[in-house]
Amino acid sequence: MSATFEPALIIAGLVLCLFGWVLYWAGLRLLGGLCGAIAATALAVIVILFGGWDRWLWLACAIAAVVGAAAGIYLITRAHYLLFFITGAVVGLASGWVIETTFTEWVQSHLPLTGALGRTLYYVVFTLAGGLLVLLAHRMVVIVLTALSGTVLFALGLPKDYAVWLFLPVFLGSLLIQTGILKALGEGKKPEAPKPGQGQPAK
Repeated sequence: MSATFEPALIIAGLVLCLFGWVLYWAGLRLLGGLCGAIAATALAVIVILFGGWDRWLWLACAIAAVVGAAAGIYLITRAHYLLFFITGAVVGLASGWVIETTFTEWVQSHLPLTGALGRTLYYVVFTLAGGLLVLLAHRMVVIVLTALSGTVLFALGLPKDYAVWLFLPVFLGSLLIQTGILKALGEGKKPEAPKPGQGQPAK
């Protein structure tokens, strides 16, 4: 929090609060597309130059850039799902360890953790549960993180008296707005099923 208003921090915070999920979604694909296009174009240049087909260089680079961008977008979206799963799995594993060490007597009396097999199953369940939970809720995870980051930036750009009172309303408002945007982009209007008798030729 600053002594005066900082417009740059306020604007950056509001952009993150309002469009955090959209920026993440678009930025992820832009990054994948750029990396794929650059890598494929570089590979095409190397192949063309070593093969002595200089006259096809520009055409090959254009095709390679398009194919590489599509491949990069596909790969980075798959990789980001894997990253969320691994993150959740690590959190789940750590949660299982914390529960076992904190509530040792209760865990040993209520769960069959005797032997290596019991302990292995215990941690496997926590690991898989954490990974699947974060994977299924990855959109909300991104929304919460971007809303929190944006709210912090917004608060840092305000004097202390304003930041204290506006932090929670801005954070909650950001969650609501981003969730609404996600719902609008992800679901849209589903086509209504035809009512009985509709769509049938008149006799």
